[in-house]
Amino acid sequence: MKLEGLEEKKYSYLQEPLYKGRLTNGLTVYLLPKQDYHETYGMLTVEFGSLNTIFKTESQGNFVTYPAGIAHFLEHKLFETGEGKDILQEFAKLGANANAFTSFSQTSYLMSTSEAVLPALTLLQSFVREAAFTEESVEKEKEIIAQEIEMYLDEPDARLYTEVLASLYPGSPLEDDIAGSVESIGHITAQLLQENFKAFYQTKNMTLFLVGNFPLAETWRVIQDYQQSQMDQSSSVERKKIIHQRVLEKRSIQMEVACPKLAIGVRGNQELAEESIYRYRLSLSLLFAMLFGWTSKRHQSLYENGKIDSSFSFHLEIQSDYQFFVMTLDSKEPIALSKHLRKALTKFERDEDLSESHLELVKKESYGDFIHSLNSLEYTASHFMQYFSETETIFDLPEILQKITLEDVINAGRTFISNCDMTDFIIFPK
Repeated sequence: MKLEGLEEKKYSYLQEPLYKGRLTNGLTVYLLPKQDYHETYGMLTVEFGSLNTIFKTESQGNFVTYPAGIAHFLEHKLFETGEGKDILQEFAKLGANANAFTSFSQTSYLMSTSEAVLPALTLLQSFVREAAFTEESVEKEKEIIAQEIEMYLDEPDARLYTEVLASLYPGSPLEDDIAGSVESIGHITAQLLQENFKAFYQTKNMTLFLVGNFPLAETWRVIQDYQQSQMDQSSSVERKKIIHQRVLEKRSIQMEVACPKLAIGVRGNQELAEESIYRYRLSLSLLFAMLFGWTSKRHQSLYENGKIDSSFSFHLEIQSDYQFFVMTLDSKEPIALSKHLRKALTKFERDEDLSESHLELVKKESYGDFIHSLNSLEYTASHFMQYFSETETIFDLPEILQKITLEDVINAGRTFISNCDMTDFIIFPK
């Protein structure tokens, strides 16, 4: 279907095209109709996350530092209107569910419904455009978020991950939990929330994605009609880049755990061009799957010998000014295992698992997992912005995946590992 203002892009593995539009107020819209589903998921993402605590606007001459956790705090407060209404209840009245989450670089608001799609979509667009805070309501929210923070501090796996990032990026916003600390949120005021809302919650910093059973033409018209009344005074925000200080070596703590927990953190130190990130990230993902994934000889040997168990996992994060790879696992021999896994990284080019045949295997596995995940509208909506750029989305993964060669994988590994810093963080039993 051809609609004015919408570009369509077809993918061989999708029945319907993906439609893209950019409105005059700067909002970017993606629409993916799936008429054989009963539900519809919508996600509105703001380019504002936990790392954006140091920035300056056009009206500010210098960078201003805000308390850690302010993006997450703002996410919480937007679900309450100035009249004290609960936005979650407003969605429920429409037969819809809503949720939100804050990441390092984004805040996303998600709604799902099988009934009143268009009213729920309008509500999703509207409640993030209004912010009314009182000092009393902010103080009340501090108590709620403080309990959330303390809960995560007592959760060993969550603590393991946040602490190894603190070792990799000391003195930067990455050393703080996404929710901040009890101390940092204590400094948040209604005025500071308003300043952050005004700086980042502009339509030019937002992307709306809708997937599921909805009338395409009518939905596009409703979005346009609403957004015509939402014109921002365009102002730019300069975000301070992540500064790389010397990593903290081999830290540890004691907690109530049955077995030691190990995190190995690897920090890349190069800046990347935005247009090269998607392919680079995917190439590294394939490399680490070949080295440490369940199809690798190393993984099978360590598992069969009881050195690792199902707790073993790894995560890769690639952005233009920060990149890290983290492995976490339970191990009775954390120091010896760290030495073994670090050596595998530094000597990766001679690894027996680095072969054409193994690359094809992990590529097929990656493609299969991706296609299977698209059966879930919730997964599609919640992950759409995770690997997003102006030119590529998650739907471009199969084409890019097919073109990646073993040489690409090795070159990505050289770029990342040859200039990296590594560290450990261990939780020992009390």
